Amino acid sequence: MILYVTDQGAGVYRRGERLQVRRRKEVLAQVHLHDLEQVVLMGQIALSAPAMSALLERGVDTVLLSTNGRYRGRLVGPARRNILLRQKQFKQYEAEAFRLGVARAVVEGKLRNMRTLLMRLARRRGMDVRSVAHSLRRCIQKVAQATNAESLRGIEGAGTAAYFGALGGFFPEAFKFEGRNRRPPKDPANAMLSFGYALLGNSVEGAIYTAGLDPYLGFLHVVDYGRPSLALDLMEEFRPVLVDALVLDLVNHHRVQREDFEARDGGVFLQGDSRKQLIAAYRRRLEDRVIYPVSAERMERTTYRRCLEYQVRRLARVILGEEDHYRAFLVR
Repeated sequence: MILYVTDQGAGVYRRGERLQVRRRKEVLAQVHLHDLEQVVLMGQIALSAPAMSALLERGVDTVLLSTNGRYRGRLVGPARRNILLRQKQFKQYEAEAFRLGVARAVVEGKLRNMRTLLMRLARRRGMDVRSVAHSLRRCIQKVAQATNAESLRGIEGAGTAAYFGALGGFFPEAFKFEGRNRRPPKDPANAMLSFGYALLGNSVEGAIYTAGLDPYLGFLHVVDYGRPSLALDLMEEFRPVLVDALVLDLVNHHRVQREDFEARDGGVFLQGDSRKQLIAAYRRRLEDRVIYPVSAERMERTTYRRCLEYQVRRLARVILGEEDHYRAFLVR
């Protein structure tokens, strides 16, 4: 399980084989250490030395985020032993054909999943998105013709702009959405999307560390100091299904209200209770089960959380030459 701690001023402490989350003398949560896969501390959360030692000893991924979901860092125990995988990852990065092949698959997967989500939403609402669906189809066709990552990013940008332009029609009036903005988000819809993407990025980066790859060396996103490019690559195909659809569900079913947000620092941000609501919904979404093609011969019904892990390990096999090419995760 993943333990999210969002109550400001709380602390995480060890009690035998359990972790306790306490604020003053009040116990807010208590979990067995052996049940933990990840601990996410958001904002001003204390972590006792015994709790830190226990997490490091058990290899529990422990992540530190700001209250708005911005990545700060993580506790990392002994380095993953698969140095040969990371060595091959760096070598494959230098091979332009390999880098372009992975980048194409990532962009195509994202565009296909955006198109699928829009068409699914349109069927439910009786809305016409044929024009945007056609634009996305054209973008998908252009992916195979792209000769470098820069042109791919241009195709991805055009498709994403068309997608978000149509997505606004599925938001209620109270959460009017006129396109993507960030750093900081300027409206509640974008605040929720940004926060959700931060949660997704953290999930993907944790899976990358577990697999033994380097999250900072990607194939589509530009490699830069402090940028987890590979995590940004691999989260692309999951953005529509794990975050966009989730945000729409929350606002259309009135689980989050307009007053749950605050304006500050030139932007709009989720407050405490709305953050908890989105985190809880994201956790449930990760446990939803879907059909995943483990191989050409075998399909498996598994959770979205496992799909993230499978996709990272699929890329690892491609890097090692055990599979011919990377295949993106596609929603049905």
